[in-house]
Amino acid sequence: MEGDQLVTSSNGYAQVKLKDGTEMNMRPNSELKIEAYQFRKESPKDDNAVFHLIKGAFRTVTGLIGKRGNPGAYKLRAAAATLGIRGTDFTTRICEDKECQEGSVTLRAKHEIPAPRVVGRVMLLQGELAAKDTSEKIRKMVLGSPVHEGDVLHSDQKSYAVIAFRDESRITLQEKSSFYVERFKYDKANPSQDGAVLRLLKGGVRVVTGLIGRVKHENYKFGVSGATIGIRGTGFDAWCYGACATGNGDPGATQDKPLDGGGVYVWSGAVVLTTPKGANDVSVQQAAIIARDTGKPEPVVNIPQAIIENDAPRPDSIPVDMNQEFNTESSTGEAGLYVKVNEGLVVLTNAGKSLNLGGGENGFANERDLTRLSNTPWFMTENPDNESLEKISPNPSINTDGCVVR
Repeated sequence: MEGDQLVTSSNGYAQVKLKDGTEMNMRPNSELKIEAYQFRKESPKDDNAVFHLIKGAFRTVTGLIGKRGNPGAYKLRAAAATLGIRGTDFTTRICEDKECQEGSVTLRAKHEIPAPRVVGRVMLLQGELAAKDTSEKIRKMVLGSPVHEGDVLHSDQKSYAVIAFRDESRITLQEKSSFYVERFKYDKANPSQDGAVLRLLKGGVRVVTGLIGRVKHENYKFGVSGATIGIRGTGFDAWCYGACATGNGDPGATQDKPLDGGGVYVWSGAVVLTTPKGANDVSVQQAAIIARDTGKPEPVVNIPQAIIENDAPRPDSIPVDMNQEFNTESSTGEAGLYVKVNEGLVVLTNAGKSLNLGGGENGFANERDLTRLSNTPWFMTENPDNESLEKISPNPSINTDGCVVR
């Protein structure tokens, strides 16, 4: 019932299923209060769920609340921070005193897992954006969602998104566009391995280059339908429409219809458009296309206003705190609130500060700090008593429509 406080004993586990489909696994010595809960199938705008984790740990797979109507309808409170849930699967644990600093060296070595490296993050979103990873799994992207190497990003109709990358480069993906992050390596400590291979598959994109390629231009490769755009420290718009986007026929464009194919327009710096048939230097306020029939890159003589006056925001107009979005620290097991996001997005907030955690990311909060962790702490995966925090086997004799306690 709304207002109930669920308490597990020192050797007790609880599985709870709520009316909207939310499922929660509570581990021993945990206390969770249901402060508010409102769900009616016919009234999604009135959805409201507020939980208070007083102590212990649990894993949650959220239901319909927060996925329909108001995206901020689902909240989890704890002493150190508040979690805003955007349709997700996450694990939360409160560590008191030195509780999570204990444990054998063997357990730490066995279970402490490096988090997947995030190469980019959604910093502005209008409409719908999705990402397909290397395993063909598709995930809905929201503001703050992470982008990984190998992702293919797809924007919907009347939608656009600004993505900031780890090397300070940024892109604006325009509506009905697809963009492939084929390779992205950037490490301040080891610049010799830096490199990026990005491809516009269809639609339009606005690009501001970053630190990759600043010294060695060849380390940054941007492709459009068999052509490459070599950078010189620059800002440009690239497009791929018509046969360029569908793959049916000649991907090139013509002088009277430069947007009916593949091309580039430069608004800062310079680029070189290269195809197997030749290369063409493109300076600021100039445009070039892949010429239909010949396949050669050639300058656009009369640039249409539709190219010059792009409605999508320039990516360098969106402020980004690079330290907050990409810096990580190793877990020390100190007292506070730990969060592991298995899928979806959690927004961790405290004292006016916020931290976006996407799938595979880990976070920590106490009264002073919000920190993105570089690893999944051992105590968030398996505990010294060998009881998994990730999975609790259900009792098959229990009716799944009700509460499960064992």
